[in-house]
Amino acid sequence: MVMYAYRDKARKVKVLARNALKEDKGNRFYCPNSLCDAHMYIVIKEGVSASYFAGRGHLDDCFYHSKSNSFRPANFNEHEFDFNNALMALTQKGKSQSNKLTSDKHSSGPVVPKPLRTIRQIYDMCKSHDCSDTYNGVTVGQMLLSDDSAKMYTSGVEGWRLIESQRKLPKFYVLETMEIHLIAPVAKKKYTFILKFTDAKLFREIKDWIYANRYHIFIVAGDWSSSNSANVFSAYISAKNQLTMIK
Repeated sequence: MVMYAYRDKARKVKVLARNALKEDKGNRFYCPNSLCDAHMYIVIKEGVSASYFAGRGHLDDCFYHSKSNSFRPANFNEHEFDFNNALMALTQKGKSQSNKLTSDKHSSGPVVPKPLRTIRQIYDMCKSHDCSDTYNGVTVGQMLLSDDSAKMYTSGVEGWRLIESQRKLPKFYVLETMEIHLIAPVAKKKYTFILKFTDAKLFREIKDWIYANRYHIFIVAGDWSSSNSANVFSAYISAKNQLTMIK
């Protein structure tokens, strides 16, 4: 689901779903993807707070197509979501990060929504919202560094963050130091992000995985800190759950 859209084709007037009025229900809105001419419309369900935008005519590879983004607000407990703790949990080796919602196996009642857990769930939530919107009181743009939220990072990227990135060219890894180098945001390429490893096997697996998917976008969860070089930040990677790929 998409939590914002634009009122005009030039995409100058942004409309948040939670602020949309019922009289907007019959109006045509525009997809956040400027390359996609999908016809977006407001869906009001169980009150304005549960509103969202749906669309028809999306490009097949548009992220805001329902096939690409599986975020459904009603499936998750927003009020129990703690961004820093969720990203910290991704670093735990061997920790299961199932995308399926589960309830107590001894309960015969309905499935109880859980907070977002996996990196893909958190990323989809962030992309569904405008970067200035909030999720459980945290500004979405302060959770995800992307081209949309880059304007919020005038002094760098530190602390727990998701980054939307690509491999750095001409060479994205350093064997001697077990480092992988990425750049973000994807369009502006302002920052370099260094993924550090203490596990040689994990380093090799992720290096080979990135190479095999080298033309795609990589989402990385890390606790970033600045380096001695300008616009360069690093984080330790200890589990595969800290990365995912967007085709």
